[in-house]
Amino acid sequence: MVLAAGTIFWLVRALLALSQTLALHWQVKKIAAVAAMVGAIGYCVFSGAEVATVRSLIMTLVILGAILVDRPALSMRNLALAAMIVLLREPDALLGPSFQMSFGAVAALIAFAERWENRTRPHPPSLLPWPLGPLWIASVGVIVTTLLATAATAPFGAYHFQTFNPFGLLGNALALPFVSLCVMPAAVFGVLAYPFGLDAPAWWLMGFASDVVLKLAHWVATIDHSTLVIAAFGPAALACFAATLLWLTLWTTRLRLLALLPLVVGVAVAAKPERPDVLIERDGSGIAVRGKDGLLVVAGKPSRFVLQQWLTADGDGRNPDDASLRQAAACDDAGCVIATRDGRSIAYARDRLAIIEDCRRADLVVTPIPWTAPCATKLVDRTALARDGATALIRRGGAWRSHTSEQGSGERPWSRRVEAPASAPARPAAAQPVDDPANPERLQ
Repeated sequence: MVLAAGTIFWLVRALLALSQTLALHWQVKKIAAVAAMVGAIGYCVFSGAEVATVRSLIMTLVILGAILVDRPALSMRNLALAAMIVLLREPDALLGPSFQMSFGAVAALIAFAERWENRTRPHPPSLLPWPLGPLWIASVGVIVTTLLATAATAPFGAYHFQTFNPFGLLGNALALPFVSLCVMPAAVFGVLAYPFGLDAPAWWLMGFASDVVLKLAHWVATIDHSTLVIAAFGPAALACFAATLLWLTLWTTRLRLLALLPLVVGVAVAAKPERPDVLIERDGSGIAVRGKDGLLVVAGKPSRFVLQQWLTADGDGRNPDDASLRQAAACDDAGCVIATRDGRSIAYARDRLAIIEDCRRADLVVTPIPWTAPCATKLVDRTALARDGATALIRRGGAWRSHTSEQGSGERPWSRRVEAPASAPARPAAAQPVDDPANPERLQ
């Protein structure tokens, strides 16, 4: 979006400036801004008007609109105006990673640019001859802007995706010159030269530079510890990090140093997240229990995607296929039993006879079978999961506290509402494994 609007703005302004009359008597900059606005709207419409494209269009229109009223294009006021327009259009975007990371990064870059321009010291002269001097300044600029954007978006990325890429600075510093100096200019030149049949060199350069970028990304990804898994922390820590970013970017005096207070609080809260003791997939096909060593132990057959999400949210870097995930579970054909750190036993029952036995011995029973008979301990069956969705249990003060995916969803049109399956009466006469193909209640 920005590339398309910027190209139109530059071309229209350059063409109008060729005429001395227009350049002296017309405001060619504002005419170019209007042309760029029309081009940006057309680009958004013809590209499908996706959510991210519309957000980029709003920011682009705000920047170009600032040119029309003789205001600085890049300023915190324009960023705030764009954020207000986006939130008025889609208020739920405030809680999403796209809005938080994009506006957080732009806020950090604009704040740094404003303070760099308003500094009292003059620009230090370059000691390197041309063209080494400009190349050095451009390289330092890429590193600084990448570092700022990485620092501004890291808390939001860690909150939503539970990962942090410490070598992202290295990868961006190596790849951005190819993207900015080769890929993007070649793409623009190729589109302009296509009607004349002169676009082949542009596509070759674009393909070569893209291949270099992909190889650099692959090399950075293969570095040891290139991706760090961070345990999921709560919204309180995220609020502290957001307050830190806002305080640093909005204040221009030494009061911005007070941003260290919410930063320290956020780090302290995020360092000790509340981790669930039991995780249950929404169809009951598998569970994960915090074992004696504090790591998750898996029973049943949870989907690979769900298991990967559990491990990532727990700050566990193991692969879902790692054999150590099931070593601490004592399993047989009827189910599994897992011991926790405080000596309690969590049972995962696959048939009805196992449920009856586990209700007498275990401290918690999870089963993918509908169950209506009494149980001496807490039991989570298919009926409860159909009603509440995926469930996380935390043991506090001698009682189980649950968090479910349906909590807080309310009676909204998009809320999932699944009718609980009819519960069959308990028949302890014969075991019925849920993995038996003859059983209509089997999971797999």
